[in-house]
Amino acid sequence: MSQTTAITFPLAALADPYPFYRELRQAGRLHHVVIPYGRAALFVTGHADACTVLNDPGFSKAHKQSEKRAGGGDGESAFADNMVGTDPPEHTRLRRLAQAAFTRRKMENLRSRIAFHTGNLLDAMERAGRADIMADLALPLSTRMISDLLGLSPADDGILHDHAAALRLDHAVMLEERPDPAAMVARFRREQTVLGDYSRRVIAEKRETSGDDLVHDLIAARDGDNRLSERELVATVMLLITAGYITSANVIANGMHALLANPGQLDLLRRRPDLIQSAVEEFLRYEGSISVVEGHAATDIDLGGEVIPAGSLIFLPIHSVNRDPAVFHDPDRFDITRFPNPHLAFSRGVHYCLGAHLARMEAEVSVLALIERFPGLALDHDRPAELWMHHFFIRTLKTLPVRLG
Repeated sequence: MSQTTAITFPLAALADPYPFYRELRQAGRLHHVVIPYGRAALFVTGHADACTVLNDPGFSKAHKQSEKRAGGGDGESAFADNMVGTDPPEHTRLRRLAQAAFTRRKMENLRSRIAFHTGNLLDAMERAGRADIMADLALPLSTRMISDLLGLSPADDGILHDHAAALRLDHAVMLEERPDPAAMVARFRREQTVLGDYSRRVIAEKRETSGDDLVHDLIAARDGDNRLSERELVATVMLLITAGYITSANVIANGMHALLANPGQLDLLRRRPDLIQSAVEEFLRYEGSISVVEGHAATDIDLGGEVIPAGSLIFLPIHSVNRDPAVFHDPDRFDITRFPNPHLAFSRGVHYCLGAHLARMEAEVSVLALIERFPGLALDHDRPAELWMHHFFIRTLKTLPVRLG
């Protein structure tokens, strides 16, 4: 073990985690860290070790969900049945059923919808003369794409936005208020109950109609005699709404922030739009949406020279792993031509993000359209560090104000 005395995660690192993680990596491979809620977890700081953990069958995601089933309200109990919080073989069954509906071809068919919604949002920005990329592009585009994907009524966009925004904002606000952990849990459970009720209503309505959206596909999905139960359907819809909205919005906004802060790279992308796929991979590495992957050691996990003991709560800090100099040359430099770029922004192994292709597409289409429409685009804020939310689990901006030129 690199050290036995627990380190307290500094609140200043919520807005800028990179100096803290740099020091942690330099000090050793494994560290006990007390996170902002008072829990102590074992942080795995390097890329190779994180890959070993993610690929080890002893790395379990199920313990967290069993706690929720025991103590959560109706909404949170339902949410506990999603595939992210299960292990094989149950995870394998759930993922196989969801994949039958979440095909790459179906995702590619949404590319024209991304372009359509992006065009409308950019038109509105142009009419206004100024814009906030987070509020005026990233968040509404993500909302509308989740709505299209699930076949939801446009009238429900407000429900989706309010729920996901609450999850995104409440966590950060309560951290800044030095929260009572019980109050934070209670608020989270209330939000999950609202979303669970909404998801049940959507599923019930879809059962009475025909359609080719993802909810209809999930209802119909079969793998032999296996189907998703009602609770699993509700949990999957809740997961898609929450994770799909927040992750896609952050890839767009965080990536644009990196481009605006590195004008040479922005100019290069304008001259070389063929680099957009490489650029999005660098968005994901440099300022990815997910800050940590949480799990539990169901058995001892051997890292070669270090052992994570069974029973340990494990955090994989993705923003440390994705800037490991053993894997990424000059890791604190933003480089849209970086290759190879084996980041872990979407995890890996059995828990690799099912919606990764859609999130990439949304960023590719919207970012290219934005920088082509507004060649004079520039950040309209003189203290960029203040733009970041103080959020432990996700890397997200409060706002991203820009001048359109």
